[in-house]
Amino acid sequence: MICISINQESRRLALVDMLNAARQCDLLEVRLDRFEKAPDLKDIFANKPKPVIMSCRRTQDGGYWEGSEEERLALLRQCIISKADYVEIEVDAADQIRRFPPTQRVISYTNMQETPSDISDIYEECLKKSPDVVKLVTLARTPEEAWPLVQIVAKQRVPTVVVGLGKPGLMLSILGKKIGAPWTYAALERGMEAYPGQATVHDLNAVYHYGVIDKSTRLIGVTGFGEPEYVTAAVLNGALAHLALPARCLPMGVGNVKLFRRVMEAVKLAGAVVDPDHQEVLKEIAGELHGVAKQVQAVDMLLHKPEGWHGFHTGFQMVLHGLTSILQSKFGENPLNGRILVLAGLKGLARPLAEEIQRRGGSVILASHLKKAGQQMAQQLGCRYIQFEALYSTMHDVLIVCDAEKEEAAGRTTAVHAGYLKPGMVVLDLTTGGRPSTLIKQARDRGCLVLDTRQMLLDQLELQAKLITGKQVPREVLVKALPELPDEPEEQEDA
Repeated sequence: MICISINQESRRLALVDMLNAARQCDLLEVRLDRFEKAPDLKDIFANKPKPVIMSCRRTQDGGYWEGSEEERLALLRQCIISKADYVEIEVDAADQIRRFPPTQRVISYTNMQETPSDISDIYEECLKKSPDVVKLVTLARTPEEAWPLVQIVAKQRVPTVVVGLGKPGLMLSILGKKIGAPWTYAALERGMEAYPGQATVHDLNAVYHYGVIDKSTRLIGVTGFGEPEYVTAAVLNGALAHLALPARCLPMGVGNVKLFRRVMEAVKLAGAVVDPDHQEVLKEIAGELHGVAKQVQAVDMLLHKPEGWHGFHTGFQMVLHGLTSILQSKFGENPLNGRILVLAGLKGLARPLAEEIQRRGGSVILASHLKKAGQQMAQQLGCRYIQFEALYSTMHDVLIVCDAEKEEAAGRTTAVHAGYLKPGMVVLDLTTGGRPSTLIKQARDRGCLVLDTRQMLLDQLELQAKLITGKQVPREVLVKALPELPDEPEEQEDA
């Protein structure tokens, strides 16, 4: 089941949201701590379109309650007397609110900072409070942090809900559905999340296919929680649904690689699509590397077969094919030979692309704000390094943006001045997950040759779907499964 949290500050707006949410969920959580005025419980219960969970969260539990604890407990008792379907009560307050059927008590524990090492003991404490349902809410950023919660649900003695705060919580939602959690939480729409990173009900249903997941569903991991990974999960799930296969994507963090592998095996993943930041380190999981993965020593896909894990690199092939095709239209055969290419950013496909371009006779220049790392990588590859600002005065035929470098460069990014772009220049932006970036739009407007990143992404996902299923998926199926993305934020031009 899906529970949508109602976080409005007025009774009228709360009732409107309850009506809208009821069409898309099984339960409604009414957050009494969000109300500006004392709520009219009689009115809420008289107009509820679905069963409701009444909660009144304290500030230490991520809530907004500003009254006294006595007033809060009195409000929860009033909900029980009014025969709410469920009332959420914190484990340390449970002894102060007794059972009163038919209302069911949800005994909860919340930790906004971590998943504590003694979470099993905390769960046992919750069980001592005669719960109808137990709810555990923690910050679980990686599989090893989330794994104790998964194990608790797998061995639950009463219905148990686990919530991971932030985008990594998606992993717990999907795994919880597979192993029998009674419900998960979702926001009605973007901008109405109960906490940052909470999935919307649309995400759960349309992108992750929450409703069809059960104990028999095989899972394919998708590491990372950015926009590219969101698109990947949506399209691959669309392909799996089209083929009527009992498998769906599981969004995952990575964390410690050894523990990540143990989680992969415990969950019995059928495969994993790997985000750029982990493609080199996760190659160690593969007992055998295939094709270009062996050459570049990196994997963007792992598949489990009876003899073990096999590694592939599908993205590199798609980028290289697209690059050579667009250059052939300008330079003819052997298009990389003698060309000068600037690779902006040091992560993603920068290293394998640099190696292959040089092998084919091209000259590579690395451009980055990260001087020390850029010089070191250039020395290893036997190519030239320039600081990012110098690309405006450096002769080259091709610009490939491989990595945005947002965190490491203290807020500076690899955004490019539009005035630098010249007709005939070849421009690729590999940082956008398939959407046309501001850079690509500007390059096209200025007569540059640009690679259609959306088509390249679909090519890659088509290949990945074939590797996973062994079957060809029609392109129109993949296009239909592409999710609508929020408007791209304006990029800041960097000096």
